[in-house]
Amino acid sequence: MEKNVVVIGGGPAGTTAAISARRYYPNASIKLIRQEEKALIPCGIPYVVGTLGSLEKNLIPDTVFSKNNIELIVDEVTSINKEAKTVSTITHNTIGYDKLVLAIGSSPLVPPLQGLNLDNVFVVKKEIKYLEKFLDALDRAKDVVVIGGGFIGLEFADECKKRGIKNVTVIELLHHCLLLACD
Repeated sequence: MEKNVVVIGGGPAGTTAAISARRYYPNASIKLIRQEEKALIPCGIPYVVGTLGSLEKNLIPDTVFSKNNIELIVDEVTSINKEAKTVSTITHNTIGYDKLVLAIGSSPLVPPLQGLNLDNVFVVKKEIKYLEKFLDALDRAKDVVVIGGGFIGLEFADECKKRGIKNVTVIELLHHCLLLACD
């Protein structure tokens, strides 16, 4: 029986799920729905600040979908009807499925601090337009404070130094950086 597979989410997990579905169901109709026109590689975002130097160098190439006969839909899912096995989008499309994969990614843990809404205060998001503003602010920055001494925070701090920012400070709540990652 031919399957109709819909994957919601265009990051690494969604991309991998769609390609895996193609391998399991070679004759299936496979659709991947993502909100962004272009999809960033999340674990590479810190390296855009320094080593890569460009958001364009940190994108999941859309050719991976066409090469695997996966239909890419840039839209936003607004609802899922499990009984009817349909997905509705913000542009009023209704897409049916036999198999549905939710690969919608994660959001950063944001501490409840005052001032998070001020200018030049950024939370790392996986949105290209937001990150463009962040990179513009870094171009003018003399000092950078990174809250969080986990892998991503330390990678950002290191990449800020590579970008030429002299004063980079990491603030960590725990006794030392990477405490949850190391014994």
